[in-house]
Amino acid sequence: MTENRDYDALVQNINLEDITSSEHNANILRQLRDGYLGWTDGLFIIDSEFGGDIDEFVVGAGDNLGWLGYFIGRSEVLESLVVDYLPEEGERMDALMRGITHNQSITELIIRTDIGDQGFERLGYFLQNNNALAHLRFVNCHVGRDRAHYIAMALEQCRHNSLIRFDLDNSNVSTEGFAEIATALRTQSQLKELHLGRNNIGRDGCVALGNTLCVWQSPNLKCLSLFSNAIDDLGLQALVEGMSNCSNLEKLFLSDNRSITAAGLRSMSPLLQSESCSLQCIALENINFGDDGALALADGLRGNNSLRHLMFAPVSAGVTDVGWSTFSKLLCDTSSINNTYLSNHSLEWIGLYHVDSDVPLIIRRYIAWNKDQRIDAAIRKILKTHDHFEMKPFFQWKLKFLPVMVAWFERAQGNESEKSLESRKLSSMYDFVRDMPMLVVGGNQGQEKTRRRSRKRRLDGETK
Repeated sequence: MTENRDYDALVQNINLEDITSSEHNANILRQLRDGYLGWTDGLFIIDSEFGGDIDEFVVGAGDNLGWLGYFIGRSEVLESLVVDYLPEEGERMDALMRGITHNQSITELIIRTDIGDQGFERLGYFLQNNNALAHLRFVNCHVGRDRAHYIAMALEQCRHNSLIRFDLDNSNVSTEGFAEIATALRTQSQLKELHLGRNNIGRDGCVALGNTLCVWQSPNLKCLSLFSNAIDDLGLQALVEGMSNCSNLEKLFLSDNRSITAAGLRSMSPLLQSESCSLQCIALENINFGDDGALALADGLRGNNSLRHLMFAPVSAGVTDVGWSTFSKLLCDTSSINNTYLSNHSLEWIGLYHVDSDVPLIIRRYIAWNKDQRIDAAIRKILKTHDHFEMKPFFQWKLKFLPVMVAWFERAQGNESEKSLESRKLSSMYDFVRDMPMLVVGGNQGQEKTRRRSRKRRLDGETK
């Protein structure tokens, strides 16, 4: 096998047409060699059955992949490399990967095919040499136990803190293999996105990932995707403590983990009710959590002001009128004005779509009020659900409440017609004064006594 030093000796005299299967591929090598990419900053390596665009190296029988790897390794301008196809011959595959390991300009490496055991093993050298890599993505790769070990070793050698996105999607990763990868991720606390969907990650993998998230110092994680795995209630519970440490976490995808029940969702309450919670979206599609799960979610979201989207399919979730009533109370508790004020005014989406016909009309109405930035959702709900304002709860404020009441009605302008709003304001003020006349009289008498004392002190001062 030709080594890199041999490529260096031959590169000045090599005829690119002799080592490629087409003029198109030769031109790609030429641009990589000359440091000028006439296409975008990315390169796709694809099968001959698909395409042949300007940024696609179409692998054919006459292509020397060792030379392709060599020119990729030397390139200082290539930023994105997508490996969609490699031939089954291990020697050609290894020659390509050996050359790629020398590259220091690639910021995004996406592998969507089998690169062989040696290819996975060589990733460690690539991550060790490249301190610019931001995205490392494996999609549709068959990652067995040994290859999971190679990926874990590669991550342990990546000490540049440049990696912000790691994908291991639809790669048949077992929970044992992922546990080793999750442990290796302890050195990557700067990660912002973890995409781990469509695998076989179960309880042991969740425990390992939860432990990793727990030990991260000042984690930056914003997105955690674990859809279509083998996560159950105990697995989800193992993740909660780690996710609670991630105060920047905004998106959590758990759809198609069908072993999660209401018990698992209830374990999320500490995360949702934490003052540092930043979650904006939770996806729970194709999980039959039923009315008990709806109650667990509603209870967990009381006091939460960050979540915007709660995504699930109402029919497959098994939510009935009983469950919807808990969501209705969460969004607008009409038992008192104060409880309505303390209801959830941040959720903007419950269900599968923005307008989901399987979601009851009253829920959609509350969601629409929350979403409308032109209005104050709390004020709108109070005005729409309380025809008469009970004044007795505000007696403890005494006359200090009157200016507060006036200011509140001023803020409410735009939620009702001006005439209706003015009428309700006057009615509320009348009810307040009527129900505590002695305080008003006492207040007036007290003010008159105060004025008399001041006048008397003034006169006494003048006669001295």
